[in-house]
Amino acid sequence: MKIKAVLFDMDGTVLDTEPMYKKAWKAAFQKEGLHFSDELFNQCVGLSVPLCKKLINGTYNDPNLFQTIFPIAAAWAFNYKKLNGVPVKAGFYELSDFLKQNGIVSVIATSTSHEAAVEDLTYSKIIDHFKGVIGGDDIENGKPGPDPYIKAAELAGFPVSDCIAIEDSLNGIRSAVAANVKCVYVKDFIDISSEIKDVVYKSVNTLDEVIDIIKDIG
Repeated sequence: MKIKAVLFDMDGTVLDTEPMYKKAWKAAFQKEGLHFSDELFNQCVGLSVPLCKKLINGTYNDPNLFQTIFPIAAAWAFNYKKLNGVPVKAGFYELSDFLKQNGIVSVIATSTSHEAAVEDLTYSKIIDHFKGVIGGDDIENGKPGPDPYIKAAELAGFPVSDCIAIEDSLNGIRSAVAANVKCVYVKDFIDISSEIKDVVYKSVNTLDEVIDIIKDIG
């Protein structure tokens, strides 16, 4: 078997955005006089927007809170990205160069909306490294459901058996596994449980380590 496509999660996997978004959400909640815990942020990581909305509104027992908070957090993050750009995770360029040299397709599969994902990849100056983007609003059921990775494989032009996924979050791993895509876990700021690590194909610390995994597969 030869890997023909790599399906990348974006936030926390390709882009080092999670610390920025954590600050954005905390600032937005603070503006509304509310506390936003690290634990709640961690639970939101990798979730589709509808599930994140449900979690936040349920936690605060306010059916309208997400709709109030989200635009504030989005504006904070947008201004930050305009001033600072979007940093790329360690090992990405090495891995991307290897994929290009070997004719392996790269696609993004993210819970972030399509427009916002393209914006972030543009600010990071790596959008040209990917054939395309599957955003959270491009599919009916987001992560941890299988739809994002099924659609990403279709966009890449190969069956899921010819692809691997790279993920940093619990919800993203569940999505890839549900889609029957071999999933490589790359650690971001949140580690996952040993039980979840048992279901991933391999675990790495940086993206360039994925090169040897692809070589070993064939």
